[in-house]
Amino acid sequence: MNSKNVLLIENSMVDAILIKDALQQNGKLCNINLFEDGPEAITYIENILLNNKNEIPDLIIANEELVKCNGVNLISKIGDLNNFYIPVIILTSSGSYLQPHFNRHTCCYLNKPLEIKEFLRVIKEVKYYWLSLVN
Repeated sequence: MNSKNVLLIENSMVDAILIKDALQQNGKLCNINLFEDGPEAITYIENILLNNKNEIPDLIIANEELVKCNGVNLISKIGDLNNFYIPVIILTSSGSYLQPHFNRHTCCYLNKPLEIKEFLRVIKEVKYYWLSLVN
């Protein structure tokens, strides 16, 4: 079974641990690269595009409420990189009802559930859909 590469950009370590655990359960293996801020993740993506095509993420999961580079800014910076397509899931805990800024690289904009069981269920559904069915 081929393992999938997931780039997780999350500044809440509790959420990062929950997401990593949910992605590692039941089925396909995931190589998870965790970054706590957007600029560091952008540099990582640029480096793997230049040096090693085998490590290109199959999925990016990013927190919208990042300090140095929020999810919307992150998406625009990823969109500036050429010659690749990576599905991106933007997670938010703000409960905002504003329209998300979708572009060709954003696949999904989800609210983080406050209850742990519901949060894990959402991440498992993301894994099933984006890493099993689509990818």
